[in-house]
Amino acid sequence: MRHIVVAVDGSSGAAKALEEAIKLGTSMAERPKITALHVDPAIAMNEPAIGFDPEARIEAEGLALLAPIESALASSGLPHETAVRKGDPAREICAFAEHEACDLIVVGTRGQSLAAELLLGSVSHKVIQHAPCPVMTVR
Repeated sequence: MRHIVVAVDGSSGAAKALEEAIKLGTSMAERPKITALHVDPAIAMNEPAIGFDPEARIEAEGLALLAPIESALASSGLPHETAVRKGDPAREICAFAEHEACDLIVVGTRGQSLAAELLLGSVSHKVIQHAPCPVMTVR
């Protein structure tokens, strides 16, 4: 295994996913590169807000979210990077993993029941369905 991508969004599930990816990486003889990937959701607006740029705000929050993640990765001693994409989170995670030839995707789950997940959908479920490589879910 050479490259692990971890989806991060500021949730407790994503924090646990990052923690597990670091544990996995440090347990391997050949240390893989870990990429923490944050996807800024695409928003559709009929009318632009006056005096407020929601896309800039979302981007700034995403970058702020990555600072402690970068610190945790640096402390791990593993080769690492952070990346930010825009769009549908599940689609962007899978596209990133395919483009970068990742060996594993690690995602956190919200711990929904199967019924809630089927009705509402979830990023982790969509990633599992469409990923180009194995997916590890962390609860």
